[in-house]
Amino acid sequence: MTAPSGWNWVLAGLMMLLIVVAIVFTIWAIVRGTRPSAPSPPPNDRAREILAERFARGEITTDEYQERVKHLV
Repeated sequence: MTAPSGWNWVLAGLMMLLIVVAIVFTIWAIVRGTRPSAPSPPPNDRAREILAERFARGEITTDEYQERVKHLV
C-alpha cells in the first residue's frame, strides 16, 4: 500500500468542483427552461409587411397586392 500523495487531494478537489458546477448548471437549465419565452409574431404578419413594402416601392400593382393578401388569410 502506498502513502497518499498530494495529488489525491487535488483530484478530490477537482471532482468536488466538477460536481458543484454540474449542479449549478442543472439548476440554471431548469430555471431557464421554465421561463416563458416572448411569443414570435405570426408568419402572416411579416408576409403582409413585406407585401406592403413592395407595394409602397411600386414593385407590385394594386391588383397583385390584393390578390396576394387574399392568399395569406
